[in-house]
Amino acid sequence: METVVKTDTSVLKGVPKVAIIGAGVSGLISARHLKDIAHIKVYESKQDIGGCWLYTEESERNHPDLDSNAYYKLYGNLHSSLYHNLLTNIPKECMTWKDHYHHEDTPYIMPSETFLEYIREYVDKFELTQYIEFNRAVTSLRRVEETEENSHKFKIEHVHTNTKEESEVVEEYFDYVMVCNGHFSTPKIPDFKGKDNFKGFQMHMHELRKMEPEDFDDKNVLIVGSCFSAHDLVINILFREDTKDLVHPKKVFITSRSTTLLEKSEDYKDIQNQNLLEIKSGNIDEIKEDSVVFGDGSEEQIDTIIYATGYKYSFPFIDPDQKIVEFDSKGTNGSYFGPLYKKMFCINEPNIFFIGVVERILIIHSTYERQILLAKEVIQGKITLPSKQEMLEDLASEIENHEKYGKDLSYFYRFNPAGYTYADYNKDLEALTSMEIDTTNYSALKPANEARSELMKAGNEVQIKNIDYSEYLDGIEFKPTSSTF
Repeated sequence: METVVKTDTSVLKGVPKVAIIGAGVSGLISARHLKDIAHIKVYESKQDIGGCWLYTEESERNHPDLDSNAYYKLYGNLHSSLYHNLLTNIPKECMTWKDHYHHEDTPYIMPSETFLEYIREYVDKFELTQYIEFNRAVTSLRRVEETEENSHKFKIEHVHTNTKEESEVVEEYFDYVMVCNGHFSTPKIPDFKGKDNFKGFQMHMHELRKMEPEDFDDKNVLIVGSCFSAHDLVINILFREDTKDLVHPKKVFITSRSTTLLEKSEDYKDIQNQNLLEIKSGNIDEIKEDSVVFGDGSEEQIDTIIYATGYKYSFPFIDPDQKIVEFDSKGTNGSYFGPLYKKMFCINEPNIFFIGVVERILIIHSTYERQILLAKEVIQGKITLPSKQEMLEDLASEIENHEKYGKDLSYFYRFNPAGYTYADYNKDLEALTSMEIDTTNYSALKPANEARSELMKAGNEVQIKNIDYSEYLDGIEFKPTSSTF
């Protein structure tokens, strides 16, 4: 491939250059907040905005030529993990960005298409399209030495997503990098004994576009996992009025490392009594050609296996030789990388910010926005980060506290209601910033969150989907992130 070095003569001296990788939620909010203080470029590998909220029928199963897709060759997957008919699982107030509110008639729990339209309106409102380079896959991010010709810290290489259409490699140089490539696209699949011998159909939830009758009808379907997407699939197959008649499995089985919440759920009792759903404890011992042996000693004939087993963090464009970040070697299967200070600042290279890697947060989008506003203040020089040694010591203390609650590093970027909570994390971010924070809106969310948490502890995911948030939130003016900055 031909390499082209791209320089931008329009960049004013002293104005920092910032690369933003990804035009999903984190990337677009980053663009909005940084465009007035820096020269920014947003690299998006798809032909449209939205990130994980952009649905496409195109998949690894039907793409005509995967070898020509630079993104696929880099990540090993093609599209976001958004499936057809997905509904959000938190109220719209928790998916609101500063200075951009949802329409009054937008339901509290909305279809994914409605939220994508909210994203499009945001891009139009803040005129962000001009900063986005579509169909550009970032293939390399390297630290470089400053020279007389180049005063920037990082070299980024990017290519056209369709290498048949355009094959040249473009090099550009930047002072800061916002890594906003998301973490819901690279599947994490356990390596069960005998998995490769299975003669039926198996896929990860990432591959699910629509529920196809050929994969479900008159079949015994096994769902592996017990988190959000596993429950979503059970609800879509057996509960939701607009989806439950799309496919007709013979029976649905579900198993996981822990089935405690599944077994105590009141929501699933009726369909269990009708023999439509069976919970298998003990996870999987072995997968055979047409059956599965479970940890409880039972064996069931299975036709379709769907892995709702989560996703890995993946940054294949970061040069591993430079050790900017490293993945844990203790068997977390891509669930931990670092070292990061406050779960966002790259300790080995503090001019790189990882936005949105945290999860299990009710106020998820305003947490991302707060991270971005904090990064902005670092770029502006309003905040000086601690020394490398101090950041490493802070991280070591954080990991020690995390492990006190019996959690391994697989769960480090998830918040623990019994330990370090998302509220604690937001307070820690606030303590670093010069912004004046208005938290009254979050107090207003507390009753709704408590109701949701109680249902979650009881395993009643169907009831969570049906919470009447108007009872808690009608009439509350919600202003996310910060009132003054």
